[in-house]
Amino acid sequence: MKRQTIVAVGASLTVILVAAVLLEPTQTVSGWIAGDSFLAGRPSRYWAKQLQGGPSASAAALAILEKQGAAAIPVLSEIYLDSPGESRSELRWTALELLAKNSPLPASAHTTMLRALGDPDPHVRSVAIAATPKAGVPAEDVVPKLKELLRSKHSVVAARAMSDYRASAAAALPELVAAMHDEKLPTEARWNAARTIGKIGPNAVSAVQDLIDEMDDPEDTIREHAAEAIGDIGPVAAELGVPALRKVLTDRYVKVRRDAVRSLGYIGADARPAAEDMLRLLKDPEPIVREAAEKALKIVAPELLPKETKPVDKAKPQDKADKKTQQK
Repeated sequence: MKRQTIVAVGASLTVILVAAVLLEPTQTVSGWIAGDSFLAGRPSRYWAKQLQGGPSASAAALAILEKQGAAAIPVLSEIYLDSPGESRSELRWTALELLAKNSPLPASAHTTMLRALGDPDPHVRSVAIAATPKAGVPAEDVVPKLKELLRSKHSVVAARAMSDYRASAAAALPELVAAMHDEKLPTEARWNAARTIGKIGPNAVSAVQDLIDEMDDPEDTIREHAAEAIGDIGPVAAELGVPALRKVLTDRYVKVRRDAVRSLGYIGADARPAAEDMLRLLKDPEPIVREAAEKALKIVAPELLPKETKPVDKAKPQDKADKKTQQK
């Protein structure tokens, strides 16, 4: 009988203890048992619950997590990784946005960012794509995933993310060229692909002819960014790039003219054959073109720039004599 009583009492105490742990508002004990990361004396599961609470609780948690800065990184990573399912997608992207504010992130948080690139929720993926380069995740881990995303609904943000890696994104050059040429993709995706090719720099010299081909495209923004990209590739693009840029200095779209002359300036002395055409842009009706032409000519052919003329003194001889007398 005593044995049964002891067992019953023990079972009751166990139930009470489990209930106490589960119902504990701060979830400190359950977090400690589960091995959660802690912040301000509270486990990650507590912060996840607060972020999903009412407006007041959520706002307070956001403020604290943001104020804690880098100290909150382990908790935010756990919140993301431990919040699967469609119903918790908002919690995941909130955690990612807070993580991104602490960029560059330590290597321990890179796994979280890489996992997020394949998140089932489109918005979460978009946040992750934009944040991952700034977080400091190495290009060799990210660029292969971004190459795949170039053909998805995330093509624009994927191309822009690649541009942050600059020369380290050279492995994606074939995919970027294909995206730039693909007329089935949105125009914004295509011109972002062109822009990113330029950001790769001299390592993208093999794509110069592809950029030139797009300088005949009917879309103004594609011609603009193709012209820009040639300049970003730099002097190594001179042989093919200078004649092509020279042809579009009279383009109907103001930003094509501006970016073409600016790119000739980036190419430098090798753009000297285009100097006379550049000179004409000093009289372009658009101020941004005139300014770009002047800056470019200072590099390419400074001797062609008009000399500054001093104001003509229109005072009469008698006026000058009177002025000298007054000075005496």
